[in-house]
Amino acid sequence: MNRPAVVMLSGIRWDFLWQRHQILGTRFAQAGYPTVFVETTGLSNPRMSPNVLRKILSRISNSGKNRTAMQTGLSVYTPLVAPPTHSTFRWANREIFVPRVVRDLKKISGPNPVVVAYPPTRTTLDLISGLKPRILYYDCSDDYENFPGTPPDIRTTERELLRRADFVSCTSPPLLEKAKALRPDAFLNGPGVDYERFALLQGDPTVEIRTVGYFGHLSEERTDFNVLRGIASAGFRVRLVGGLGRVPRRFLETPGVEYLGEVPHEKLPAALTGVDAFVFPYKINDLTRSISPAKTYECLATGKPVVAASLPALTALGDHIYPARNAGEFVETLRSLGKMETEERMEGRISLSRQNSWDVRFREIETAIWRRL
Repeated sequence: MNRPAVVMLSGIRWDFLWQRHQILGTRFAQAGYPTVFVETTGLSNPRMSPNVLRKILSRISNSGKNRTAMQTGLSVYTPLVAPPTHSTFRWANREIFVPRVVRDLKKISGPNPVVVAYPPTRTTLDLISGLKPRILYYDCSDDYENFPGTPPDIRTTERELLRRADFVSCTSPPLLEKAKALRPDAFLNGPGVDYERFALLQGDPTVEIRTVGYFGHLSEERTDFNVLRGIASAGFRVRLVGGLGRVPRRFLETPGVEYLGEVPHEKLPAALTGVDAFVFPYKINDLTRSISPAKTYECLATGKPVVAASLPALTALGDHIYPARNAGEFVETLRSLGKMETEERMEGRISLSRQNSWDVRFREIETAIWRRL
């Protein structure tokens, strides 16, 4: 069976925190689809800092290059475009930058690829028009209207993408409910897990919680640092793994907080060895209400207990996750886990993670593509 080329218009860089974009790109390549992972074309104006400036210079240096990733059959392309935030930038994209990117991608993928779209910006729509995909798939993974600094017409451009897409999936129930207003055929396709990788951390039910773990991106917009401080102040060791956005000054110097930095995804289990329970210390706001944390089933696959903020996407998981609303409830629940945890609860989490593997998720997407080819 000849599999068509796939062009993924991602919302992140290839070397960013490993998540859905890279996972699905890798899955397509492994399944025999020649895949081009197009790094982010931007969603907002970057905040100027020495680190951001280095990234911009690196992007200019790599722009237009077709880099081969570690996975056979997957290429990484760095587009040179302006942010989609200002009329002058959009003119430059439409007249100068986007045509060049389209020419490059057609050379790599050939004509009429399957296109997987992420940020629903005018740049993404212009690229889609130029690529003329045989199948257009919108994988709605964020509530872009509530991202800080996004273009003022992001709602309009997302609605256009929803209409143009051949099919639409959403990663959380709130996103699905919103999409169904225009696309009643949209379906839920949430986060998954490479089960065997995280099953390495399974063991007997924990009697006493000493070390609490969190892995992912830390930022003031999404992370409740008061919760993390409260847990550390209560005598738990808090191990953090992942990238940093804006964080409160001196937070990483908090006694009891152990920050390991960013770790390659395949090395996460080693970095999490010794963690007794996981926490999801999200703020509940317009930005986070539609989140379905990518790490959900990865944590459940370890069998370890998970204490999480009451995000809508997590409430459906019932007894598999312990809810908490503030620092006091997180601490109280962590202290009580030794009495509440049972082997049945642990096995229930493991069983649920097996049912939500990336194999299952990818099979749903691939089936939707072949229905339309």
